[in-house]
Amino acid sequence: NDIKCEHHPGSGMAPEVHTFDHFKCHSTPLTSTPPDKCPWAPFKSLLEFEIAELALEACLNNEQTDHLIKLCNRCASQQEKFMFQSHKDICNRWDAVSHCITGFTQDIISVPYDDTICKFDLYYWDLWEWAGDLLHNPRLFPHMVFGVQHFSKFDGKTFVHFIDKSFTANTFWNVQV
Repeated sequence: NDIKCEHHPGSGMAPEVHTFDHFKCHSTPLTSTPPDKCPWAPFKSLLEFEIAELALEACLNNEQTDHLIKLCNRCASQQEKFMFQSHKDICNRWDAVSHCITGFTQDIISVPYDDTICKFDLYYWDLWEWAGDLLHNPRLFPHMVFGVQHFSKFDGKTFVHFIDKSFTANTFWNVQV
């Protein structure tokens, strides 16, 4: 019941044989990233992040956001500091974190309809930039697997190749440089 893992020849890695009980398709990352103690950064606290998120989700205008902040300041306890004073403070915090992810691109799509041209705003992410963001994320990257492998199961006489990913089959193996 052994499983043989052959790495792509371009990787320079030797084949490995594992007992069925100890076989894993992908190795566990060597290092694990410790939990982020302040996942709400650059906001000063979780409370600030949640208030800014609420203002954004509720589509509050500047006056409404300023009012919400005044209410929060009136009822804030001494356990957490809530430093926002205006909508601009929230915008400044969002701006401080905006460089961490791919921004939206806006294009105008023109569509002929009857005898007129209708124009529509289209907002989208550049997929290559977004993929780059994911690759640079230290919490996600260790879980991404790029090494192409072939797997075979021992049938008592020889190792018989099997496909473990039906959606890719041998495609990645064949195109790997």
